[in-house]
Amino acid sequence: RRRVQAVIDRLGYVPNLQAKGLAAGKSRMISLLFPMEHAPFTQLELDFFVGAAEAASKRGYFLNLFTEPMDDAGLLNLYRSGQIDGAILMQIRMDDWRPALLREHRYAFVMIGRCADNQDFSFIDLDFEAGIALAVAHLVELGRHQIGFIARPAEMRAARLGPAVRLLNGYLKACAEEGLTPLYREAGMSAEAVYAAANSLLDEQPNLNAMITVSGLAAVGAIRAMTERGRRVPDDVSIVSLASNRIATLITPPLTAINFPTDKMGYEAARMLINALEHPDRRIEQVLLAPKLIIRESSAPL
Repeated sequence: RRRVQAVIDRLGYVPNLQAKGLAAGKSRMISLLFPMEHAPFTQLELDFFVGAAEAASKRGYFLNLFTEPMDDAGLLNLYRSGQIDGAILMQIRMDDWRPALLREHRYAFVMIGRCADNQDFSFIDLDFEAGIALAVAHLVELGRHQIGFIARPAEMRAARLGPAVRLLNGYLKACAEEGLTPLYREAGMSAEAVYAAANSLLDEQPNLNAMITVSGLAAVGAIRAMTERGRRVPDDVSIVSLASNRIATLITPPLTAINFPTDKMGYEAARMLINALEHPDRRIEQVLLAPKLIIRESSAPL
């Protein structure tokens, strides 16, 4: 929470419900809704917030953050009470109830993420399945066929959170297409949890020669597990991760990564939302970002 407040302070955000917009029936306040039921608010989510804050500031809007889970009455009350003009929804489930509810009541919103059916909803998301396919294909090209995967926690998949479902499905599909035996664990988001999961995979398959993780922090845990077992990265085990360029270059060795442009996605989500607020008749926008694999020092030929 302190990190979030520091960003707000740096960008000059002082929410004031007595601002000019209130007199016109508008608060000029938009909100990032990130219910922390299944995941903490980490650096990854902070990057979304920073991007959204920049876009809001440029257009003269304020941005706040809600992390408490809400029921339908609580969500609708944010709009009805005049606290916000629109919302950026995060932690999107495949069968999320929030988009349909807000559409029914004609309230403005945009999703970072997407449901299984998105016909009438504006969103921006990364094509996670295609990203995992790129990672697997890259490792196979390097001669690596024992490819482990540290997926997001099982409870996130059980809750039908989009990235958790799509990442694991993408890995299983890519393995089937490449004729590989799936080797995966579902683990918590911390480096410690991934460290334990990586060790479990190595116990099952000592000849593991590649691993894919779903965040830069997860890669840190995986690298630690390899190092403690005397396995060199990238020579013995190559690692590919899902990470922003900034995070990927901070880790040793610098990560070969599917770029996760979190700040860009936050910026675009806020831009799309403000456009919808200022032009209510505008058509919905749906942006599915094609993944980009950036090769660095954590992957090499076998």
